[in-house]
Amino acid sequence: MSLLQPYINLNVLVITLDGRVLVGKLRGTDQTANVVLEKCHERVFSQDGTEIVPLGLYMIRGDCM
Repeated sequence: MSLLQPYINLNVLVITLDGRVLVGKLRGTDQTANVVLEKCHERVFSQDGTEIVPLGLYMIRGDCM
């Protein structure tokens, strides 16, 4: 059983190795820590504020986290 299983169907925030901040509902995961986020959006921070970029259904490879 994956350590991420208790978070299925909950909203999560993922910070990738390249610094991207992704928020969405965790819909699935596998043994290599790939995750699928539903209703995902990216938060882009700048001096002018935070921009929300909608992404929809989004898969993140486990080696990017």
